[in-house]
Amino acid sequence: MDPDALPPLAPLLGTGRLPVGDGHEIAYETSGDPDGVPALYLHGGPGGRLSPGYRRNVPADRTYLVGLSQRGAGESTPSAGAPGPVDVSANTTAHLVADIEALRERLGIDAWIVQGVSWGSTLAIAYAQAHPERVRGVVLMAVTSTSRREVEWISEGVGALLPEAWDELAALAEEHTDYRRGGDLPLVEAYRRMLTAEDPELVDAAARAWNVWEDEHIRIGTGQAARSHAVPEDEPVTEHARGFARLVTHYWARDGFVADWAVPWGAAPGSGLLGGMHRIAHVPAVLIHGRRDVSGPALTAWELHRAWPASDLVVVEEEGHGGPVMVRAWQEAMDRLTR
Repeated sequence: MDPDALPPLAPLLGTGRLPVGDGHEIAYETSGDPDGVPALYLHGGPGGRLSPGYRRNVPADRTYLVGLSQRGAGESTPSAGAPGPVDVSANTTAHLVADIEALRERLGIDAWIVQGVSWGSTLAIAYAQAHPERVRGVVLMAVTSTSRREVEWISEGVGALLPEAWDELAALAEEHTDYRRGGDLPLVEAYRRMLTAEDPELVDAAARAWNVWEDEHIRIGTGQAARSHAVPEDEPVTEHARGFARLVTHYWARDGFVADWAVPWGAAPGSGLLGGMHRIAHVPAVLIHGRRDVSGPALTAWELHRAWPASDLVVVEEEGHGGPVMVRAWQEAMDRLTR
């Protein structure tokens, strides 16, 4: 058998929609074996979407796999990428965690393995900390916790590695907002304001610029030159591209809405997800990260691993924010946990 051959997709079982309040309805799909070990997949972003590839990463013959489009993203409605002013105030980590729990109850699942990629790993940890009794295990790839340190790095600090691209990103904010390099207004907040402005042309210009920047730093270490977020210059901005940029900046400007997540559980204010790790210290987990991930340096994965006694950390030296070796580690982790 070719070691590089892709596993087959877990067969799709069905799709559904679930009203979750605030006028929102989330879309979800199930695949694999309906009698298998329940597992949840959380996509990246915020504002990403389900792509069929995630269904390759579980043993299809013994996993009941659930994927959902997070509030405002993908097939869920209303879309955060609709043209014109969009109210995203009812879209926070607390809302998403509640949506996941509502979906678990809808499907009659007692507890499941929770998988998350990039932003999805932040959301997976937040959900696990809120509902540790509902989590059988955790698998994370391209590990993030969306702390202020991480947001400042990915939106400004990493510009030291990509000065040409970052200069273009900053220039648009300087032209249309009070943002000034070295000033008090964070660049991500400047983009949040542009992406929620009433001027549709400004919104689309900001979405176009933000998505170009995303592709610039995400691609390093992945072996990919293709742009996954950016819209070609001769094409109009899509609803997905607009919603992705809008939700990313909405969340990042507020440190993922997790800066004080652990406070009700006795952690220090501002300690975020790291301060709540004692709640899931016993939950088996595999954390997979690329050494060359300039978007999210390995420090976060290392800190979470040190605070998570039941976790294993897999650092892939030759890859960045994803790659085939990291995906194989994910597949091996799911093979082990479902057994």
